[in-house]
Amino acid sequence: MIYMVEMALLDTARRTEWDAWYVTHQHLLLAIPGFRASQRFESIHAAESPFVALHEVDGPEIFTGPRYRARAGPSNTGEWQAKMGNWHRNLFDGLDHTPDVSLDARLLVVEADGGSALPDRVSVEWMKAVGLDRSVQRRGLAVVPSATGDGLAGTRGVRVLKPIGPRLRREA
Repeated sequence: MIYMVEMALLDTARRTEWDAWYVTHQHLLLAIPGFRASQRFESIHAAESPFVALHEVDGPEIFTGPRYRARAGPSNTGEWQAKMGNWHRNLFDGLDHTPDVSLDARLLVVEADGGSALPDRVSVEWMKAVGLDRSVQRRGLAVVPSATGDGLAGTRGVRVLKPIGPRLRREA
């Protein structure tokens, strides 16, 4: 399953601090049983929620478990919760693994109405929202070369994201 968190950073003057906090937060999540991978992204064009984190998780029960509730989730983001806007948390079924997006590639987040605008050579994997906010019913993901993604910036229903860092994996 894919746990997708998207947001806008309201206090952009503290971006470096926030990025450092978020990497620590990713490692905290990966220490919780059931979290397997995590990667962060930033939109290359204007978007209501320009930051996205994709987390690979075992299932919805993680979010009601004591370790997650004690160490993660909205109540454990400290001062940053008030500095993030347009924040949505969705749990998706349809993909077992988050894509491993290299730093020179792009991730496309495709809304239900955006897939028809993509070239045939772009293969979208569709997911259905099954938990948490359910702010959308379904979404698609596609990994493309940066030149392809950059050319799609501004396409209706498609958010083009560049990786902020590498895909992190839970240590065995």
